[in-house]
Amino acid sequence: MVVRRKGGKDHINQSFKQIDSSTWLIGSLMLSRSPDLSNNATWNDISDNSSYTLTVAPTFHDLTTSSPNSPFINLVHEAGDASAVWSIGNCAFCKVKYIEEGVTSESTTLDFVQAQNPSFDTPKVIYHAFGKDRSYLFLERLPGRTLDSAWPNLNETWRQYYVNAVVNTCKEMSEWAGNRLGGVDNRDVPEYFLQPQGADDFSTLQTTCEAIGMDCSKFVFYHADLGPSNIIVEEEPMLGKIGIIDFEISGYFPRSWIRTKFRLSSGMNLSASASNDPTWWRSEIQKALGANGFEDCAEAWMKWSAS
Repeated sequence: MVVRRKGGKDHINQSFKQIDSSTWLIGSLMLSRSPDLSNNATWNDISDNSSYTLTVAPTFHDLTTSSPNSPFINLVHEAGDASAVWSIGNCAFCKVKYIEEGVTSESTTLDFVQAQNPSFDTPKVIYHAFGKDRSYLFLERLPGRTLDSAWPNLNETWRQYYVNAVVNTCKEMSEWAGNRLGGVDNRDVPEYFLQPQGADDFSTLQTTCEAIGMDCSKFVFYHADLGPSNIIVEEEPMLGKIGIIDFEISGYFPRSWIRTKFRLSSGMNLSASASNDPTWWRSEIQKALGANGFEDCAEAWMKWSAS
């Protein structure tokens, strides 16, 4: 089903509304900040001994609101008119996106991944609410910074270390098998790279994979968006621990899609501010995946895409 996106005051980046200096309206939710820690709060922010509480807003209200003007609420990411992310204090984020019918929710995927006891860190789901056309996902912030922001200060040894770490993560997740192409709850995954032109849902992705020539006899779990902005590393590299965020399009795919996606997606490039060779990251990843037996169907995908 095609999502009808809105503009103006209803644009996705206007989803946060400020009521006063410590209260905000987010869809049908109210978020309140207290300058003290509380056992009754939805979460505590120990960095400044504050707490945040989510409640359901009154059904009928006449609240005067404005755009957020607060040091505690900041818009940190926009994906056009499809989604937006706000930081809340120092230890939480709120991701607002349009609901896509029939698609596995990110919170469901995160719960699944965490149940596998992975070697990498993932953000804890604080709360997930669904409105008429948007979802509101509150997540704990992982400590550290994105690989993209750390990149300019990393030496060659650490850069190669993180390439190998992500390849090993792909191998680890590929051990989690599914019985169909889709999400972990047997719904669909919004992988636009595999969506045929003119399709208004994601129910035919396996047909695409078969047309490309991928082996669809089994399916393995894949994050599908492992660019440097979705990998969290230490502020200063010491132990080499990594975290992974943004599981929106993660699910079960043919194994060959793992390497192929790195070949195709410029969204997994390093940013221009991080490197003057933005494709280095995904180029090195896909080569390392090839050395580990992952197949590449990029040329077949390009022929299918052009047909």
